[in-house]
Amino acid sequence: MTKQKIKIDIFSDINCPWCYVGERRLGKALQQVQDQYDAEINFKAFELNPNIPQDGMGRLEYFKGNYGEQILPQVPAMDQRMAEAGTEEGIRFNFSEEMTVNNTFNGHRLIWLAEQYEVQHAVANALFKAYFTEGRNMNDTAVLQEIGIAQGIPAERLEGFFESEEGKQEVREMEAFAQSAGITGVPAFVINDKFLVSGAQPAETFLNVFQQVAPSIQKLDVEGNSCGVDGIC
Repeated sequence: MTKQKIKIDIFSDINCPWCYVGERRLGKALQQVQDQYDAEINFKAFELNPNIPQDGMGRLEYFKGNYGEQILPQVPAMDQRMAEAGTEEGIRFNFSEEMTVNNTFNGHRLIWLAEQYEVQHAVANALFKAYFTEGRNMNDTAVLQEIGIAQGIPAERLEGFFESEEGKQEVREMEAFAQSAGITGVPAFVINDKFLVSGAQPAETFLNVFQQVAPSIQKLDVEGNSCGVDGIC
């Protein structure tokens, strides 16, 4: 049986919990139809807040700065709902008051580099886990280097990488494309370079989408949970 080829570009940010959930749901859907579809998956850069300081900022401070103090009493309930959604997909979210929101530009550079060694998926997932479960700093280049090496990027390739200009232009070009394509929140799944699926859709939704884009071609209008550039998840 000849498999249908599907190209899926995932625009996501390391700071986005729905991106972690959405990628897991996509993976669950693809596992169910692995005998029908041959999926090529690429992670594309999208910074929810590129102006976050290099040293990061406290999560509650971040929320307060974006939405005012009235948001703070709502945070525990938000975290609980997010944790429950994660548990359903085998993800352990460890939210806390001490958690920081990191600048993710260097993390996206690492994901870009990982594609050259065919470990992009592994690196992206390792970054999500390191941030949301282990609470590690996603702009600490030593941490990023450690994760890259652990997932198969040669150590010598990462020597001096973050001090160089490598990957900077490519990341900015991906972000510019997302902006020109009208992507304002993540996760966003661009299928076969034509169809946009927004949000962390259930696996069943992805299965329905696959049937629409292969072999028939139809315009999709699907929305789901996502994180926007205003920081709301």
